[in-house]
Amino acid sequence: MADRMALEWFSRTPGISVKSDGSPVSEADLAVEASLLAALTAERPQDGVLAEESGTRAPHARRRWILDPIDGTRSYLAGGRAWGTHIALEVDGRLTVAVLTRPTEQLRWWAVHAAGAYRSTTADPLSTGRRLEVSRTARLADARVAGLVDPGSPGAAALAARGTWTQDTVSPVAALLEGRIDVLLDDGGNAWDQAPAVLLVREAGGFFQDPDGGERIDRGWGVYANPLLRDEVLNVLGHSDKTY
Repeated sequence: MADRMALEWFSRTPGISVKSDGSPVSEADLAVEASLLAALTAERPQDGVLAEESGTRAPHARRRWILDPIDGTRSYLAGGRAWGTHIALEVDGRLTVAVLTRPTEQLRWWAVHAAGAYRSTTADPLSTGRRLEVSRTARLADARVAGLVDPGSPGAAALAARGTWTQDTVSPVAALLEGRIDVLLDDGGNAWDQAPAVLLVREAGGFFQDPDGGERIDRGWGVYANPLLRDEVLNVLGHSDKTY
């Protein structure tokens, strides 16, 4: 539903406004979010919601859906490929379901707590034929490093000096899940930016850490990697300026 609606708007020129943080929001973002909220109201009226464009509903509910209707709005508006819908479900504070889509590729990556992470297609969205696993690269010197950050920022520069900085035009998170990169530094900053990736990477055998050493999704940035690189990556970041 969300992918189909986003693709319908993709061929148009949606109206755009600027939010208080300077980021753009389009008619397409609002329409997709409204459709997701309507579906949740019909199917799960007691559940809480945290949505990028409309905020919080039922904040004390045991179950909370975290929604980003179109992650990558700038890419979307520019006619790029690095955009899609991000959805996560928390139950009693634990991430239990995650979905990340890329409609132009007809692909999605999804995970269920303790049941693995998978890549599937729009035509067969719940296929478990492609189980995801992070890489087994064991040394940062051999690692491919990417970031949803300014490549010149201290943390990114510190990692890039020891590994090989790379880019992905569709989704660095998906590239990590499929073993095409080994380390990802993300300064997404909001729960809807981090939540699906945290569960997906964890279920694919990787790890996520926030700047305080925990796994909170609202701390402004985080690092993802395969576990063989954990100590080396965290040591490098620990010795760089904390303004990632």
